[in-house]
Amino acid sequence: MAPSRTLPSTSLRPADLGGLKVLVADDHAVTARLIFDVLRAAGVGQVERAGDGLRARELLKAWDPHILFTDWKMPLMDGLELTRSIRRAAVVRDRMVPNPRLPVIMLTAARSQGEVELARRAGVNEFVIKPFTPASVISRIQLVLTRPRDFIVSDKYIGPDRRRRVEISYSGPLRRAGDPAEVVDRGERDATRETIGVELEALRRLIRTRGGMDRETLQMTHRVMQHTRFRARQVRDPMVEKVAQSMLDYADAMGGAAACDPAVLEVHFDAIGALLGAPQGDAALAARVMRDLQRAVKKKLASAA
Repeated sequence: MAPSRTLPSTSLRPADLGGLKVLVADDHAVTARLIFDVLRAAGVGQVERAGDGLRARELLKAWDPHILFTDWKMPLMDGLELTRSIRRAAVVRDRMVPNPRLPVIMLTAARSQGEVELARRAGVNEFVIKPFTPASVISRIQLVLTRPRDFIVSDKYIGPDRRRRVEISYSGPLRRAGDPAEVVDRGERDATRETIGVELEALRRLIRTRGGMDRETLQMTHRVMQHTRFRARQVRDPMVEKVAQSMLDYADAMGGAAACDPAVLEVHFDAIGALLGAPQGDAALAARVMRDLQRAVKKKLASAA
């Protein structure tokens, strides 16, 4: 059997993140705001934003954050050069960089191995691939907090130890429906189902933080349901898979995630939560959940028509 894919999950609670200071450097206002809201919804105590690498360096000096999220492509100074400037401060004093060992998490749409290696050589700790989900963002924080890398200073390289594999967060559906490797170990199944619940809860916290659904959270909901369908298929949980597929079908029928009724999405969230909270194989509960879900979706579709 093919090796299973690393599933983004997190056991960190909001109380664990309350003392953190996180800097987000991204010139795209919508993305920066979304990351900001994801972090605040997760319980991160303080979050600041910078629109380019030079402004980020100013905030490094003035604020000394615990973690930096940086976009790859930015004006004036991009994420790679920002990371290099932070690491160089380990050997050449830089009054703008109080902590050369600062964990750096790169936000990027790049997925090629060559680009990943380029960022690793610059001294990046972890990656979040765009488009992202709330759980994929928080899982990177979990990695840098609970599995910190040794810091290397040598003639050829300055930064986190590259001998440990850099985690690339999964942020999209696989190319083929048959791609998921089936999870057969019971402990791994439980962990995968827990991941579904973690990602769903992270999404709901984000929606509450933003004051309800908007275009960005609707699109993110669509991605989370794609992930949920994929994982449910891995663990042979057909009812959770059906609920996720129902939401994706509803979005298609409405003409896209942005046109969906938030109330219908909440019905799907509740349905998955009920199924995850019940023993697997509870046919009566599963039938009732699906019946209520189909009734709600049918009513909304008729209203929209």
